[in-house]
Amino acid sequence: MTDATVDKVAGRSEGKAWSATAAATVGLVFGPSTLLLFLFGVFVEPLSQAFGWSKPAILFAATIISLMIMVISPVQGMLIDRFGARPIVLASCLTFACGLLAMSYIPGNIQVFYSMYALLPVLAVGLWPVSYLRVVSTWFDRRLGLAIGIANGGIGLGAAILPPIITYVIANGSLQWAYVSLAMIVTVIVLPLNALFLHDAPTAKVARPAHDRAAASADFRRFVTTSSFVILAAAFFLLGFVNTGLVTNQISLLIDGGATPQHAALVQSVFGIAVLIGRFLTGVLLDYVSARRLMSLVCLGGAVACVLYALGPTGYVAFACAILIGMVYGAEFDVLSYLIKRYFGLPTFGRIYGSIFAIFQLGAALGATLLPLSRAQFQSYGPGLTLYAAALAVSSVLFLCLGGARVARETTEEKAALL
Repeated sequence: MTDATVDKVAGRSEGKAWSATAAATVGLVFGPSTLLLFLFGVFVEPLSQAFGWSKPAILFAATIISLMIMVISPVQGMLIDRFGARPIVLASCLTFACGLLAMSYIPGNIQVFYSMYALLPVLAVGLWPVSYLRVVSTWFDRRLGLAIGIANGGIGLGAAILPPIITYVIANGSLQWAYVSLAMIVTVIVLPLNALFLHDAPTAKVARPAHDRAAASADFRRFVTTSSFVILAAAFFLLGFVNTGLVTNQISLLIDGGATPQHAALVQSVFGIAVLIGRFLTGVLLDYVSARRLMSLVCLGGAVACVLYALGPTGYVAFACAILIGMVYGAEFDVLSYLIKRYFGLPTFGRIYGSIFAIFQLGAALGATLLPLSRAQFQSYGPGLTLYAAALAVSSVLFLCLGGARVARETTEEKAALL
């Protein structure tokens, strides 16, 4: 093969790699991480007004979401390790869109509301981040951090642009029309782009022979007993305990502190922009600095923000807190994806990620109810926010306790193909 032909093949592969990354980014902009978690706070007040439900009762659905994600994450990991991400993603686009459309018909029965928010994470099983990050990780090695940062940036972009848009749709249309709009976006934008561009690298082995699957399973069982896995799991349990609770309650605690709904939505958008910047910046930095030290520093910043929130942020302080917390949310899954490939390799990527993500969601399920309980018990979000600060401080220490990364094993052909 001539040098010109090699260059042409390399260029075509690089184009496909970045096309897959772009499709992953768009998928995460309009994925369940954004639509079910970041947008949840936007729906709390309209649901309360429409059906007369209390806010704590509505916010309990966020706990249900976290519990369901905890259950399905290992299943998602096994599915994509066995069949690849693409077929799971495409099928989930259709089922998730149907679930969102069904939300527009929800009656004034909160038990039905809870049932739907238990079902939606299952209908979106292939659209949680691990599917997209697994695809991106098959294409990149030297620029892995950058690619993960760009893909994961989709969640931050969605968190930045969607809350004001959906708030406007609800105010000028209806609660029902907001859910219909989200279903249309998944069907008209996400599904076609994933169908066209979301492909694994040619070297990525999915449907492995039985003996290879057995070896991968043995590796998985060995990895989950290592100190690296245990430390990562503990750190992400604490991160889940904090972050989901802050995302779903941030608007409510700001309004409770005297902010208008519009101002609270603006703070949430700034938070989303910080997540977006955090995703991209973390991705860039991961290729040059220690992931452990970077995540430790970011967690400390989040702890400071929780302390400031507990003191009752006003004016620009609220924006500063949103930025610091957004940086934590922006960094966490870039770091997780990066470390999983470096410590454990690609063959067990889905199962390792799914297991830690499930542990993260267990923490989220516990932490999501903390702030409403703190408000109800102490007439203040302060005690709950103080506990969040302590959890982030401990998480910061845990990241520093991680040992040096084990370089994942790839074949010579796979290394040559990775960008």
